[in-house]
Amino acid sequence: MSGKIICNASPLIFLSKIGRIGLLNDLFSEVFIPEGAWHEATRKPDEVTDNLRELKSAGKLNVFTVENTVAVSAMIGRLHRGESEVILGAGELGIPDVILDDGYARSKAKQMCLNVTGTLGILIAGHQNGLVADIGYEVSELLKIGFRISGSIIEQIMKY
Repeated sequence: MSGKIICNASPLIFLSKIGRIGLLNDLFSEVFIPEGAWHEATRKPDEVTDNLRELKSAGKLNVFTVENTVAVSAMIGRLHRGESEVILGAGELGIPDVILDDGYARSKAKQMCLNVTGTLGILIAGHQNGLVADIGYEVSELLKIGFRISGSIIEQIMKY
């Protein structure tokens, strides 16, 4: 993986909570976060928020505004604001790669011809690039903090 990517709130939160937020900058030249996703990820005054704000200040996370607010509003329903902004922002910025965890959001992004990965995909890419030594450990850390994943997907990941 390389190039630019647009990330939603949940991958930011989960990767930050397990100490793996740095993988985004290790794997991609630029990481973009739409405002809606940024506000969702940083709404609680906690360690995650502090960490993300520090990365933003260092220029490692680029927060942007989606111009087509009418389309964002029209998509909200089954999608949250951040998910809608990730999908629409990809078109506006000309970035075909996005990070989304929600199944419906991933499906919608694929309908829009976007390349979709998620929190687990980032960990797998980190493992494949020698940045994550023990993928099983990372998955167990995600499960401890409430990341939902099926047993069959865990089995697939353990093959890496």
